[in-house]
Amino acid sequence: MTRMKTTTDGSGDVRLSGIGKTYGSFTAVHPLDLTVPQGSFFALLGASGCGKTTTLRMIAGLEEPTCGTVHLGDLDVTGLPPYKRPVNTVFQSYALFPHLDIFENVAFGLRRRGIKSVKKQVEEMLELVQLGEQARKKPHQLSGGQQQRVAVARALINHPKVLLLDEPLGALDLKLRRQMQLELKRIQTEVGITFVHVTHDQEEAMTMADTVAVMNAGRVEQLGSPAELYENPGTTFVANFLGTSNLIEAEVDSRGGGDLVLRAGDGKLLLPEARCSAPAPAGGKLLVGIRPEKIALTHADDAGSVPEGRNRLTGTVADASFIGVSTQYVIDSPVAGALAVYAQNVERDTRLVPGAEVVLHWNPAHTFALDAAQDIDAGTEEEAAV
Repeated sequence: MTRMKTTTDGSGDVRLSGIGKTYGSFTAVHPLDLTVPQGSFFALLGASGCGKTTTLRMIAGLEEPTCGTVHLGDLDVTGLPPYKRPVNTVFQSYALFPHLDIFENVAFGLRRRGIKSVKKQVEEMLELVQLGEQARKKPHQLSGGQQQRVAVARALINHPKVLLLDEPLGALDLKLRRQMQLELKRIQTEVGITFVHVTHDQEEAMTMADTVAVMNAGRVEQLGSPAELYENPGTTFVANFLGTSNLIEAEVDSRGGGDLVLRAGDGKLLLPEARCSAPAPAGGKLLVGIRPEKIALTHADDAGSVPEGRNRLTGTVADASFIGVSTQYVIDSPVAGALAVYAQNVERDTRLVPGAEVVLHWNPAHTFALDAAQDIDAGTEEEAAV
């Protein structure tokens, strides 16, 4: 088939400049600047009510911004109605026409524009979404995932510069949702246009997107690649919203050789200075972060086998949950309270049961640090609102 490919002149860039939205005294989106590079898969990620869908709707022209501008390349589209913008939107409901077959659903946009010969374009688009053999079926005869692909095909056939996706996988069950994450990424890679995807599902955003903007209370908390956000969160909200983080209160004791020496309770932890995103004067307070899967657990009887140079804490197993690929432990530590540890079920130590004394240890390079003045529970509270 002939693949859709946009040019690389920047004409598909989405640029939001000082854009914001208020409803009376309520601010849904605080003024923000954001650029979505042409040809990228970009995700707006956050809990319900964070402003991500409002931001998407302002790009689509479905909401009028209170302030700021929306540009597609050099074109200011802020004042244009939705039908005059070179964008299309796929919603969670799909909104397919039940009385039309799949072929005619996809052809609808072309016929509306007065194009008579649609067969070749529709067949190519159905091939792209792998539904060529379903062309003469009605929407109710397809699965949810297939209906979602029809909605994407119908949106893409008009060759928009930007495709907006508003929680498009929310109605699917978990297994199908994961399958469709990969399918959407494949389609985006093939057509090469800009996708802007709104979701509250962190796994969905990290699986598909090149760049993720994490939103909280109408603001972008942090912007970056999925790996960057996960490995180097800049705020406690991001650290808690993207996966689970153990955050340990510590005090800066000294520095040397590119490392900070931190005091946590009666013990010391090493932190590479490059991994600290907060001010770190001697005596200053930090939140030391470590992801659960980065921590190794060793029974206290084998404490002598822990290699030198690793960060280490002691604790007691409070709970152990077997979930197939891993066992999730909760460890009570005198230094940090309850700590989460995820251990792969390769060679399980059967002594690691509730009540067992353990040593938690990890590579200092896997540690990150945040400003202790931030609210540790901010991310957890927002996530609970989803």
